[in-house]
Amino acid sequence: MVETQKYWFAARTRDKQEFAIGKFLEKLKSNENLDIDYYLPTKIVISQLKHRRKRSVVPVIRNLIFVCATKQTACDISNVYGVQLFYMKDLFTHSMLVVPDKQMKDFMFVMDLNPDGVSFDNEPLTIGNKVRVVKGDFRGIEGEIATEANKTYVVIRINGILTASVKVPKSYLKIIK
Repeated sequence: MVETQKYWFAARTRDKQEFAIGKFLEKLKSNENLDIDYYLPTKIVISQLKHRRKRSVVPVIRNLIFVCATKQTACDISNVYGVQLFYMKDLFTHSMLVVPDKQMKDFMFVMDLNPDGVSFDNEPLTIGNKVRVVKGDFRGIEGEIATEANKTYVVIRINGILTASVKVPKSYLKIIK
């Protein structure tokens, strides 16, 4: 790991603290001039109250936030500034789990385009060949092909954290080696 390079780290938060930590990271970025970014995937949920409907923005994945920073800055966020973040560990290296840039960009693109059309699985679907979407809204996304109930999905995997799958017509896919 290069000391000056920024990486994406996956971190757990305390229950229902995702937005508060996001605001705190924004404050650290502006007040302390830290070179950090974060990503919190959200969706809009409409709930029915007695006489009205309430529209709320909620995290797609509870208690999870992605932080982009150097390793030292990421450690300082929780150790020096006291932010309640718990970085996920890579099971093989026992160090902080780094999410590759391509996986993170693909995940953010899919979440920003259509968060309601994405399903999440901790258990992966039947995994097949590596594919790239060549047509449609998801053009450029790379993942693995999976099928369930005669429907084709592209599975985007963030190793050790989650698996997201998006329904894509077979004709939009190209196998990559």
